Amino acid sequence: MATVAITGVGGLIGRRLARELDQNEGVGRIVGLDVRAPGGLPARSLEFRQADVRDPDLAGHLADVDVLVHLAFQMDPIADEATMRAVNVDGTRNVFRAAADAGVRKVIYPSSVVAYGAHPDNDFPLTEESSIRANPDFSYSLHKGDVERWLRTWVDEHPEVMVTILRLGLVAGPGIDNAWTRLLLEQPRFTLIKGHRPPLQLAHVDDVLSAFAHAIDHDLPGAYNVACEGWLSTDEVVAISDQRTVEIGEEVAYSALDRLWRMGAAQAPAGFVRYAMYPWVMSPDKLIRTGWRPKHTNRDALADLVEDHRGHIVLGPARLERSKVRLGLAALTAAVGVLGVRSLLRRRRD
Repeated sequence: MATVAITGVGGLIGRRLARELDQNEGVGRIVGLDVRAPGGLPARSLEFRQADVRDPDLAGHLADVDVLVHLAFQMDPIADEATMRAVNVDGTRNVFRAAADAGVRKVIYPSSVVAYGAHPDNDFPLTEESSIRANPDFSYSLHKGDVERWLRTWVDEHPEVMVTILRLGLVAGPGIDNAWTRLLLEQPRFTLIKGHRPPLQLAHVDDVLSAFAHAIDHDLPGAYNVACEGWLSTDEVVAISDQRTVEIGEEVAYSALDRLWRMGAAQAPAGFVRYAMYPWVMSPDKLIRTGWRPKHTNRDALADLVEDHRGHIVLGPARLERSKVRLGLAALTAAVGVLGVRSLLRRRRD
């Protein structure tokens, strides 16, 4: 039976994958790596090893591993872009080198649809043969693109390591909470860019987990798109999420988000605006032909996501409960009303 290591085992996907693999008869042991020990992980077959993906001696933690799933990365944009790159790019390179030094047979790397970038002339849908054109003004996209380009040479130089790249769509479903989902569902209004109505495609978290399990159980060299089949129109997204919309111009959106990001009052930098303008829909057909298939539709994935985010609203960098915001606004309105009445009474006395 195989020994499977998971970097970033404390993250949401890492924890869920560890639990799923705990029930996989083909997996003998699970080695979980992270900077701190997470709680709530399966005890039967999990061995936790404290490690940072940037550690120079990482190979020592992988000496007895057959398959490595690399899930340690920083997805949400942060102001310290040097640290983000050190984890996402330098850390990933270190993981692959350590895996080769330790004799790991297979490495599964989750890339993302953002490696293709958001462009007006994107293939529709994007396939594994589409060009990697990461957006340089959006750090997460840039990092995924840089790693994929680096891997092209690395894979050729290390034929003893089989590398599977799973390009994930926007992950959705129960428990998913990140800058992307907050920008999509927790703004005061659903923001539209004038003249643009891009379709939305998601990848349900359960299907993402099954894709990882499928790649562990089968040898799948190369890149594979992981997403729900098809897509949703903007009108469908607005209807399912039950949001009011606001439309702004492209230049206003860029400048406003850029200023807010620099002030620390936004969830993402200005480059995110591209993803509200241009299509980034993938075809999962290549992975489907290997025997995997998504069980969830885009509508399912979005509905599950909406349910989780319905009670919150993002105001600048703060995430608040909508009920408390409504109570606060009601109290403010009442206070303003009382002050207004008092002012009127004073004027009448005068």
